[in-house]
Amino acid sequence: MSDADTPRQPQEELPSKSQAKREMHELRDLAAALAALPEERIHQLPASSALIEGLLEVRHLPEGDPRRRQTLYLGRQILEEDEQALRRAAAGQTAGTPEHTRRLHMAERWRERLIHEGKPALTEFMDRYPQTDVQHLRQLIRNAARQSDSGDRNSPRRRLYRYLRERIDEGEQL
Repeated sequence: MSDADTPRQPQEELPSKSQAKREMHELRDLAAALAALPEERIHQLPASSALIEGLLEVRHLPEGDPRRRQTLYLGRQILEEDEQALRRAAAGQTAGTPEHTRRLHMAERWRERLIHEGKPALTEFMDRYPQTDVQHLRQLIRNAARQSDSGDRNSPRRRLYRYLRERIDEGEQL
């Protein structure tokens, strides 16, 4: 029996053209969201250097077709990367997403624990996020404990919160 005589198997494993387009649009949107991250966060992404360079480059392109073409290209490059890790990184920085909210609440809880519990909480935080500068963190905790939250954007409690949030973001991306 030749190949022409054998009955063809349904091509279940191949997505439809519409599904393939939806997936490419999702990847393009992911690439655009990653390119919108702050530059320091882009450098920390779990991605190849080529993708990181492309994400930095797209920020300097004019709006319209050049940027659209570059994000499409980056979307295809994401297929070769750890897509789920990149999605988590983008979600952690996008306001309103569950991941972003989770990290905000986590930083708030750590701030309160560090101020009220002291050394046991500090030890636990350092175990969980070893990239933290312990001296700087101790100083921030000491200043925040001495002064109540005045609502000022640069109050000691807010500085501590921002520092904790940065460490949590770094730790979650590893």
